[in-house]
Amino acid sequence: MKRKVPIINHKTWNAMIDEVSRRLPLRFVRTSRRWVHPWTIVPEWSDIAEKWVFRIRPGFVNGVEPEISTLAMLASERTLDRIEEETGARPEKDQSVDALITESPQIIVPGTRIIGKGADAESVSVSTSGDVKVEFEAVPEFFIQFGVTDEKVVFQGNLNSGIQEVQYESPGESPLLRACDVVLYVDRAAAKLDVIKGNPFLDSYSALLVINYGRSTPARERPWLSVTAKYKPIVEVEMGNLLEGTADPEFDAIKIATIYFLSPPGFSPELPMDDTWTAFVKHDQFWNLAHAPQRIPDPTPIEPIRLITGLAA
Repeated sequence: MKRKVPIINHKTWNAMIDEVSRRLPLRFVRTSRRWVHPWTIVPEWSDIAEKWVFRIRPGFVNGVEPEISTLAMLASERTLDRIEEETGARPEKDQSVDALITESPQIIVPGTRIIGKGADAESVSVSTSGDVKVEFEAVPEFFIQFGVTDEKVVFQGNLNSGIQEVQYESPGESPLLRACDVVLYVDRAAAKLDVIKGNPFLDSYSALLVINYGRSTPARERPWLSVTAKYKPIVEVEMGNLLEGTADPEFDAIKIATIYFLSPPGFSPELPMDDTWTAFVKHDQFWNLAHAPQRIPDPTPIEPIRLITGLAA
């Protein structure tokens, strides 16, 4: 004998949940089955722009949503309505606009770098014996299974006896790999080196070097995202570098993700990417962020540069 499964009407179930939630010190929250991390990127091909674009799940920095530049035709109605309300004019479809990522804009992939066959060298070094060594960005292990091969260039000989470039050909049917980085920026105060001229007769020094903190331009109201072919991490500027004229960046940056694009086998390197390519994303950030620049110290004078003259002596 088959046992009948009791079925509860959805209205009865919802009423029961509402009653229980009122009587017990519990809070019932309805959530979706799939939770998505902040900064999650979803690439797609755009027939409107005829380019690869992506959307990004909103992430926040100190509770503030970043903005990103895109074309008006790829922006949402919320963005266009907001800009029209702020400026009094609605942007043209080919006009660049700054959209908040909470407004779900589509962002164009403006440029990519080549990884593997056909890539540009990241560095070239010469040993003491004159041998030349070329370094390339390595193909991620994940894409090797698809047939992507590393670029290999070897120089025979050396600078003294003459060198000859030797390239290793990869199979013509191997797919191509390109990539770009999505980077988050936040403005901050930067270290500045000021030179205060002194009077050797009165101050006992000719020049006083002081490190102050400030900006040459007003800071942006909110963080912003940018898409670049290759992100290079910012190197912290030390005092010695400031003395040599190196500028301290007026922003902090962190990579959000890398978007990879894999071509079909045999795709010509001279052709632009189209909808036959496949996109993959490697995320570097998964949570909302807090930005707190280091405490700005009081202006610190450096040991004065003293110039002793015969008259002063």
